[in-house]
Amino acid sequence: MMTELVQSVVNQIDNLKAKQGLQLPQGYSVSNALQSAWLELTDTTNGVPLVQKCDPKSIAKALFNMAIQGLSSAKNQCYFIPYGKELVLQRSYFGTISVVNRLSNVKKIKAQVVFEGDEFEIGSDEDFNTVVKKFVPKFENRDKSIVGAFAFIEKEDGSRDYTIMTKKEIDTSWNQAKAKNSGARRNFSQEMAKRTVINRAAKFYINSSNDNELFVQAINDTTDKEYDDSRKDVTPENSANTIDAMINSRKDSEQGNSEPEPSSEASETEKVAEDKHDDNKSDEKPSNEDIKSLDKAIEKTKKVDENQNSNSKEMSSDDNSNEDEAGQESLFDNINDIPAE
Repeated sequence: MMTELVQSVVNQIDNLKAKQGLQLPQGYSVSNALQSAWLELTDTTNGVPLVQKCDPKSIAKALFNMAIQGLSSAKNQCYFIPYGKELVLQRSYFGTISVVNRLSNVKKIKAQVVFEGDEFEIGSDEDFNTVVKKFVPKFENRDKSIVGAFAFIEKEDGSRDYTIMTKKEIDTSWNQAKAKNSGARRNFSQEMAKRTVINRAAKFYINSSNDNELFVQAINDTTDKEYDDSRKDVTPENSANTIDAMINSRKDSEQGNSEPEPSSEASETEKVAEDKHDDNKSDEKPSNEDIKSLDKAIEKTKKVDENQNSNSKEMSSDDNSNEDEAGQESLFDNINDIPAE
């Protein structure tokens, strides 16, 4: 049976679908996905379960991000990693493909790894956009060193945008990650390289799309949590319409302050957009009742966890890093099931 915390996430997702038009993949069951995730979070096979070691608010946010993106940990599309007391959701290669395919105007996305000895040639189109002009992989090169990777996103109109990364650029990206010495990157470097170049390819589409704002935020949050020096988007946003606000706004909800204070530095564009959607403001924000329900569930879970933690041993930082590596390696238990590209 799911806890109140998980049930509150289900209720909030249902509210977002009804009031904000959040669309989930066809056949995706929020309840089933959260139940599977909760089984992982409460699993005691490797010692103290994650639900006892991590802050309830970070657990709630990780579950929100998973559900909003339509991901399932049971399908190896995502996994949960503890960094100290913070629980972080990270997407797998499979999950990233699934999420990008849901973006508006995206018809198809693919990534390939280039090995030493493969025939690979780039050029430019009439608008001086970089394109892949020739790629001839060879079977005998697959055991050689990776020299780069590329991805393309095909839009609904048939045009393609290419993203190309050298191995040095891929390594630079990996070195900025929290898990710098990830076992998954060592043992499954091909899939991890594809995942990295796909994340970069999707970045422009994510931040310029007209998709649901919370869906876009969940994608960015999941990607950014992997890196120590993540660049934050400083664009002002409606503070009541974010995942963090749903989880951290107990004080405002108790005082009945559902309207954020207007910023004196807001741009004219934001003011026009605000006026345009004025009639729909009440539908674009989580209700105070939803927030109170979630906060109550978080508090109850936190109290239970504190009692359980008093009987559990503290885990060392080495344990956390080991779980990080183990969690990422588990992504590729079914590596042979990756569809041929």
